[in-house]
Amino acid sequence: MKKFHGAVILKNEKNFDAIKASEILKKKIEGKIEIFDTENAPDNSLFFILGGDGTVLRYAKKIAQKVPFVVGINFGHLGFLSPYEFSEIDRIVKDILTDENFTIVKRKFSKVRSKFGEIEFLNEFIVQRDIHSHMIDVNIKIDNSEVGSILCDGILISTPTGSTAYNLSAGGSLIDPEVNVLSIVPMMAHTLFKTPIVVSSKRKIEIDANPRDSEKYFAISDGDVLGDQSKTESFEIESSENSVNFLCTKERSFFKIVNQKLGWGVRNGSGKRYD
Repeated sequence: MKKFHGAVILKNEKNFDAIKASEILKKKIEGKIEIFDTENAPDNSLFFILGGDGTVLRYAKKIAQKVPFVVGINFGHLGFLSPYEFSEIDRIVKDILTDENFTIVKRKFSKVRSKFGEIEFLNEFIVQRDIHSHMIDVNIKIDNSEVGSILCDGILISTPTGSTAYNLSAGGSLIDPEVNVLSIVPMMAHTLFKTPIVVSSKRKIEIDANPRDSEKYFAISDGDVLGDQSKTESFEIESSENSVNFLCTKERSFFKIVNQKLGWGVRNGSGKRYD
C-alpha cells in the first residue's frame, strides 16, 4: 500500500477557476490526508497541481527535491502533464486515496552545463538564433564522437516528457515517458538530411553553437531564457539523477492521451478515439 506523507494543493494563481477549485478540493480531502503548505510538506507527499501543463511544469521543478507525487488537474489547454478534469475530482480522490487505483510514472530531469552554470530541465533545452540573426552553425558530438555540423535556426534537446511539447511541433517523435532517452531535433535546418536523432540518456551530448558575424542567439531551458550570446559557446547535456513522480490512473495512460488529445491514429478527423 502506497502511503503518502501528506498532501499539498497548488494552483495557477492567475486562474480564477483554478483558485476556486483548489478551495473545493481542500474540503474534499480534509480528514482523508494531512494537508501542508509547500515549505513544510514532508518528502513523498501528494501534490495536486491545478493549472495547465505550464503550471505543472513550473511547480514540478520547484518541488523536485521533496520527492513528490504529482496529480495534474487541467485548467489549461492540451493537458499532458495535467490530464484530469476537475469534473472528475471525486473519482480521482477515491482512486488515489481510497482504492489506490494508479500507477507511478517517473519523469526524469536532464541537465545542461554551460557558461550560464548547470541548469536542469524537464521538457527541453534549446539553442536558437535571434529573430534578426542569420542561421547558426551547430556542431554536435555524442560521447565525444563527432556526429556532424548543421546550419539551422537552432537545435532542440528534448526529454520524453517534452516530446509532446515543442519537440512535436519541431518534427520530433512522440516518446514513451518511461523510456530513458533524449531527442535531438534540428530546427529549420538548411539541408535535406535533418532527421531527428534519439539517443540513450546515458550518453553525453555536446553542442557547439557558432553564430555568424557575432550575431545574437539564445539558450532556453523549459521556456526560460538563460541568456543571449554572440560568440561560440559549448553546451553539455546529460541525464540528471532527479525526477518527479506523476500519478496515472488506467483511464489516463500516456497512449490514451495521445489518441484523445492529439488524434494519433484518427484518420481525416473521423477515426476512432478511445475513451
